[in-house]
Amino acid sequence: MTGGSPLSGARRFELPRELAGRCMEAMKARGSEGAELFLALSATVSEDGRTVSFRHVHIPEQVCYSGPDGLLVKIDGDAIFELNHSCFERDEILAGQIHAHPSDAYHSPADDELALIKLPGGLSIVVPHFASGPLHPRRWSVNQLGPDGVWRRRRWRVRLAIT
Repeated sequence: MTGGSPLSGARRFELPRELAGRCMEAMKARGSEGAELFLALSATVSEDGRTVSFRHVHIPEQVCYSGPDGLLVKIDGDAIFELNHSCFERDEILAGQIHAHPSDAYHSPADDELALIKLPGGLSIVVPHFASGPLHPRRWSVNQLGPDGVWRRRRWRVRLAIT
């Protein structure tokens, strides 16, 4: 482990197909209402620290607001506490988040500012078109939190594998 985060050395993130499908269905359902939905992904990390295996999807209580600049999701502190407590009870860490945008997949300034993931090395995945298309991770924006607290899109350095 480097940088104090159990995710700092991770280069492979495994998302089970069934879990990815559940995420897509939930985002698609909320998107059909014209709203975004944030889902949190808890995981275990391999002993060598290079592989993160997502185990559970969590849907924290949240509110989606629509304004002139687009959509904004707010998750309050109690919901975040419950999310972290659930991860702790399972001996997992909060290693990823996933949500869908109404059009293109990109990590917006609001996504940067309001991210659930705080551990360097964690992933933030953005799916285009409210997840209305097929399960196609190459069309997703996969972003990783750096040790400097900056989100960066990762096309080749990090591999997201649907297993």
